[in-house]
Amino acid sequence: MTFQALLLAKAPRVCRKPLIEGLAALDKETSWFESHAVRMQVNLDIPPHPTCRRYTDFLVRCAYTQPCSVLLAILFGVEASYLAGWTALARSGPYAEFIERWSSAEFAAYVAVLGELAGRHPHEAAKEHFNEVIGHEREFWKMSWEG
Repeated sequence: MTFQALLLAKAPRVCRKPLIEGLAALDKETSWFESHAVRMQVNLDIPPHPTCRRYTDFLVRCAYTQPCSVLLAILFGVEASYLAGWTALARSGPYAEFIERWSSAEFAAYVAVLGELAGRHPHEAAKEHFNEVIGHEREFWKMSWEG
């Protein structure tokens, strides 16, 4: 949320509409996720796993220090990774609702718009930061899989 809010604050007018919509969707997503955490008896008040902490620290540090064009590439990397990860799973089993939600056509369209924005606002440091997102994503999914 912090990363996306700071990106929105740095964004030129032509980028704001999808970023505002994405931020609003993230707020709804957070409420949805918290309701599921309660239902599944997941304690969200514990300190984050070190893998999550490293990832969020990277995102917030970049949000404060990098220009909008780099942040667009980072956000695209985050969301494209999420879409790819969930889309690769069969839409069945105990997490079918999660898989459906995070591999939906609506979410894919949002990711495509982010890719277009990143492509229209290139920066020489974008690839380096995008690749760093991929590294964090790999560690995040490994942590999630290992439980």
